[in-house]
Amino acid sequence: MEVNHRVSKEERAMPTIQPTLEIFDKFISITNELVKLPQLILPEYRTAAQGLYEITQKMLIANENLSRWLYKFLYFDFRQQDARTKFFDLIRDYRTMKQGPEFRQLKFSCGDISTIYYRDIESKLGNWLTDQTKLNEARSIFKDLSSIDGSLVSFTYDQVVKALDDAINDIETQVETDAMNEAELRRLQAKADMKVITERLEAFAGSLSELVISFANITHTPVTIGQT
Repeated sequence: MEVNHRVSKEERAMPTIQPTLEIFDKFISITNELVKLPQLILPEYRTAAQGLYEITQKMLIANENLSRWLYKFLYFDFRQQDARTKFFDLIRDYRTMKQGPEFRQLKFSCGDISTIYYRDIESKLGNWLTDQTKLNEARSIFKDLSSIDGSLVSFTYDQVVKALDDAINDIETQVETDAMNEAELRRLQAKADMKVITERLEAFAGSLSELVISFANITHTPVTIGQT
């Protein structure tokens, strides 16, 4: 299914985020068309179908890695027993993550996507899509996805992670002084401020999950715990 949405004033205020999300939308749209092609089950296209599986899985894993940390903080329960201690434990784990390889896994590698696309998929698109306009569109989408590393870094780290860091720092200050009501208010503010992003990430996760399952079925590949 294609991910459609009404552009909000929050998104219009995020010029770097918006083009990145548009590329994701276009990728999901064209890949939903490709997954329905009967040719994909033919032996000569198994490698290409496997490549599509790998690309969608890499994107899904990165999406879930980022979403997981967002939700840990945006849905943190300050009403739970020992909330103060648990919140500081969560901050410790988060900051440890940011110092290690997991931090890079909050986004997928555009270089990996490019390698898979040009090695396994690009030469097959002309056999699948007979309409030249649609073929050019598909090639353009994959090319964009393979070369958006700069805007993806800005989207993931400079905007999404920075917004989370700002909220965490504020909440940490309030929790340190046992101002738990103020901490809860700041959590809710962060959740509201990041509503556009969390909704879009969730929509992408649902669409990518469907694609991963579909390509796995087509290629008779067991779904495994992949690496970004």
